[in-house]
Amino acid sequence: MARNRGLTEEGISSLPPAAAGMRYDVADLQTPNLFIRVGTKKKVFVYVARFAGGKSPTRKTIGVFPAMSLEEARATALQWSREVQRGLDPKEERKIAERERLMLRRRTFRSVMEDYIVDLPTRKRNRHVANDIMTIRHNMLDPAGNSWLEKPIADVTDADIAKLLEDIRDRPARAQAFNCLALLKGFFHWTMFPARRGEYGVTANPVANITPADLKLWKNKRKVLPTVYQLRAYMMAARATPYPYGPFFEAVIFTGAVRKAELARSRWSEFDLHMALWTVPASRVKNGEEQPEHLVPLTYTMISLLDRLRRNQPAGHGYYVFSTTYGQKPINGFGKAMKAFRGRIDDALREIAPAAGSQHIILHDTRRLVRSALSALDVPDVVAELIIGHGRKGIEGVYDQYKYLPQMRNALDRFTERLHFILDGTVDHFGDDPNVPKSWHGAPGDGVP
Repeated sequence: MARNRGLTEEGISSLPPAAAGMRYDVADLQTPNLFIRVGTKKKVFVYVARFAGGKSPTRKTIGVFPAMSLEEARATALQWSREVQRGLDPKEERKIAERERLMLRRRTFRSVMEDYIVDLPTRKRNRHVANDIMTIRHNMLDPAGNSWLEKPIADVTDADIAKLLEDIRDRPARAQAFNCLALLKGFFHWTMFPARRGEYGVTANPVANITPADLKLWKNKRKVLPTVYQLRAYMMAARATPYPYGPFFEAVIFTGAVRKAELARSRWSEFDLHMALWTVPASRVKNGEEQPEHLVPLTYTMISLLDRLRRNQPAGHGYYVFSTTYGQKPINGFGKAMKAFRGRIDDALREIAPAAGSQHIILHDTRRLVRSALSALDVPDVVAELIIGHGRKGIEGVYDQYKYLPQMRNALDRFTERLHFILDGTVDHFGDDPNVPKSWHGAPGDGVP
């Protein structure tokens, strides 16, 4: 008599469907506990056994034929038999494994970084959150540049991070690499908070011992001080630039070179023209802990500029002073505006000082210009620092809570008066001392940056 070798693919295919409302089982004599259950429409591999905690044998589905082959069903049944012998329930074990797989996916670098991005706006200092997120997405979450994007975060190594930063540096994008290192340090510090560390399975900070020097990265401190000719060209270019950017570039100088974000997002409600005072709220002040709000005395020139803007804005203009959307949103996207503005500066510089040549100016240069001018005008350091928005630090910042508003107003008035004399050519420096360094005279071709 021929030996029964159990089920075959052909045999299963030939099994007739069950009668309506009925099902029947056919055992696989080659594999213990494996059956094919035949219904009216489909055939299903089932495993029959007494599972952990069960009082009687029960059926559990392995897979549907022919999507699952007989060979696959037999392999699964044998594996389940081994687990049943150890007192396990194969179905429950599969559910646990699936949960672990999903959790592992949940703990990838990409997914945890997305959690961090959601949390970024809640930071106490979040003035640069939009730029930080843009940098993260461009440099760290791009599959083309990050080969370990889907790696479990617990498995990310210092070598992975160093390679990513070196690739960014060598694009070349040294400044981006420097910023990315700082962002990664903040990110992994965030993941190491006890509750998150357990959730994400992080046991060590892979970026803790990586320094900018290790990657040959450093910040170059810009020391460019615009010359008098560049200042004149700057103001000529600002006046030739239409609203909103032209008046904005003028206001930067007239307010004592406040930070770009502080002025760009200014609202009409912040300006008290009667008291000649602008109050920059703490949410836009860089050093909010040291200086909860930045008080900026308004000179007559700045008040005149604001009056002119207000008169020229249509009825219903929104909250924001400088806007391309009728005050509904503040100006942004300074890249194109600054490129066009620099072109006008170069044109003006060629007109008034052909020998000076083209000079690349960034908006932050105005802060060095104003701060240096205030020193040339013998303005005390504490007053000059407050004008450009530097909060007092150390013990002085704790005990000296005086606002110095009268002194700041006097200094800005003197600065603005001297500025007008420079712009009309009456003088060529800010200081009254005839021994003012030549860099303040800004003679063409004198080698001053």
